Amino acid sequence: MVNRISIKNLSLVEQARLLKILGELILKGYPLIQAIEFLSIQFPTSYRNTILKSRHLLINGHSFIEFAKSMRLHPDVIVYLYFAEKHGDLSFALREGSFMLLKKIQHRAYLRKVMGYPICLLLFLLFILIIFQIFIIPQYEILFSTFQTDHHSFSYIYLQVIKRLPIIVCLIFVIGLILFISYFLSLKKLNPIRQMEKLIRVPLFKQFLLTINTYEFSMQLSVLLHAGFSIAEALKIMQNNDSRTFIKTKSKFLYNQIRNGEVLQRILMNDQTFHRDLILVIDHGMNNSTLALELGDYADFLKTSLEEHFHRSLRYIQPIIFIIIASSILSIYVAILFPMFQLMNSF
Repeated sequence: MVNRISIKNLSLVEQARLLKILGELILKGYPLIQAIEFLSIQFPTSYRNTILKSRHLLINGHSFIEFAKSMRLHPDVIVYLYFAEKHGDLSFALREGSFMLLKKIQHRAYLRKVMGYPICLLLFLLFILIIFQIFIIPQYEILFSTFQTDHHSFSYIYLQVIKRLPIIVCLIFVIGLILFISYFLSLKKLNPIRQMEKLIRVPLFKQFLLTINTYEFSMQLSVLLHAGFSIAEALKIMQNNDSRTFIKTKSKFLYNQIRNGEVLQRILMNDQTFHRDLILVIDHGMNNSTLALELGDYADFLKTSLEEHFHRSLRYIQPIIFIIIASSILSIYVAILFPMFQLMNSF
């Protein structure tokens, strides 16, 4: 194991820029060491020192993956680079990694844009509830006691519920958080495949996990098949990838099954962690001797589906937050006005 070099972490934007420039330099014919040296000139001094220090790993005979890990590049990029070492097209992997990071940056920017306004409203609502609890509700309680209002009346009970709403919300949040942590701690005791099977049973996670699992498996297998490896050899290589424990463990399981004489499609028939369409893609690709190509196209389709799922989820979340906010504000108005009307009617 190579000792990690003390470095200044690069942001996703800087990582995307680094990968893009390095990929283009290699594509132009620069040797890897020379390309890294030339690349370092285009970055500020703090990052330049980081790049040059990591370059010494290559000079000392370590793999490009060790260089990438010492730079603390994004784990998804490490996956691309790992397989680039196997099929030899490092320039493509670097440029593809840059494109992927730019997509992640765009998604995060979109998330901040969509969620920023509702979060501000939620904070403002919390502020109103605190002010309401500290200043307004005590005055109403004094008013109720002065007029000897029935403490079992709807308006008094409703006011008490509003008074305790922040505590109720916090209590629900804490209980939910404890249950969430307890569930994931119980999963830690299981092997990665059993963990994934349990997680997929959670309705909110199912579609996303199935898609991301199938995408990563299809992409990695496609890259290695393009390089000329057989399915068994590709699965054996995928076992050495430390970027995603589930894919590593799953590849080992599939490899052992194939060595025992099983067919990949038949093994996947009983699998719960991939989309069922994967079997059809593999079967069709094998029948037409275009498995590597079809897996690659299927992976691209799944990547597009993930992006659409991300944007669609945000479109659902925002209206739900607005409904919660509107309902809470309406409840506060009712809590203020209803007791006043009741007291006026009591005269």
